[in-house]
Amino acid sequence: MLVVEIDGGSHDETTAKDIHRQEDPRRLGWTVIRFRDKDAENDAESDGRAIANKLGIPYGFKRRLATGSGMRSVRAPKKKTPN
Repeated sequence: MLVVEIDGGSHDETTAKDIHRQEDPRRLGWTVIRFRDKDAENDAESDGRAIANKLGIPYGFKRRLATGSGMRSVRAPKKKTPN
């Protein structure tokens, strides 16, 4: 049970609130880890490794296509056009 928080710049000023807010999940047995948004944008692989490490699972990175929404890691099959 893991909570991953990605904090933007506004969280620099709300650290005490963030720490207080994560107490409830921790009391329920969840682990909370935090990343800065800039770190996630600039080095998502490092964050992925940290998450996998926290979960105790092997890490594997597969690059996504540079086009589209980023939700697919493979190209969609071409649609057949009616004759």
